[in-house]
Amino acid sequence: MSKKSDISLFQSWLARPPAPAYLLYGAGSGLAGLLLKEWENRLRDEGVSFEIFRWTMEDLERESPTLAWRSPSFFSRMRIFVLPDIAEMKKIHRDEVKSYLSAPEPSAMLIFHGTDFRQAKTFSGINNMLALALWEDQAIEALAVYAVNTAKEAGVSLSRDRATFLARFTGCFFEAFDAELRKLLAFVAGKNTVTEEDIRAVCVFRGEVNLFQLAEALERKDAATTLAMFRRFAQNAKDDEYHKLTGALAWHLRESVRGKKGSIPVERATELFEVLSRIDREIKGESRLSPRQVYEIRLLSVLA
Repeated sequence: MSKKSDISLFQSWLARPPAPAYLLYGAGSGLAGLLLKEWENRLRDEGVSFEIFRWTMEDLERESPTLAWRSPSFFSRMRIFVLPDIAEMKKIHRDEVKSYLSAPEPSAMLIFHGTDFRQAKTFSGINNMLALALWEDQAIEALAVYAVNTAKEAGVSLSRDRATFLARFTGCFFEAFDAELRKLLAFVAGKNTVTEEDIRAVCVFRGEVNLFQLAEALERKDAATTLAMFRRFAQNAKDDEYHKLTGALAWHLRESVRGKKGSIPVERATELFEVLSRIDREIKGESRLSPRQVYEIRLLSVLA
């Protein structure tokens, strides 16, 4: 019998024979790597030989996807193809997927993700494809469960709260999250428990900005420190890294409200939650300003 997945989002999928194709979208689009990991675990547990192919857009252009998917392997019973973001695929490739899935090859599994919600929702109705759209909190929970279990296997205790922070810090992308987790576990090798101090030491953005210190400065209304640290962060930050910053600040604020990171007046906490929520909406499309501009404007409003 195969081991049951601890990732509740995928339990129903993993409890059945492999489907021809899977699609994750919404906030869960970044969990394609986690789904792959879960299938690896199940197939390995059942003694099923498999191969993994991570295709890029160049691979799609270079060879016939259908020919590759329909060509059984001499070395494995199952072949798993992880495909690029469907938002990047040309129409000819999406049409080929639809045609192939009308009569798929039993030994092949395709794993898709879609960052364009509307397009992915349309794509999700293809025959022989199982699709799942996730909210951010669902994706965060799945990553946190994975982290707790991975730490346990390494002989280390990692609390759910600390695992949740790591997930929010990485922005729901499994590969980035897993790298951060592995870095943390290597750092605490020989210890029994991951402490607050361990996370503070490891989760430093590019070795320059400690997000815990930035959050604490924001909470105590230290304008000079907050802005100086934010501008160091912004010097090289990519757009998606502002989402990670928002998640990390929100997590730290919730911990402060719960009394785990000191104390914070209710009025100040409410003010900061409201501005973080507004920042989140605006950098996701409500504002025409850049993420950096949105952050600077909103931070100034709560630091005056």
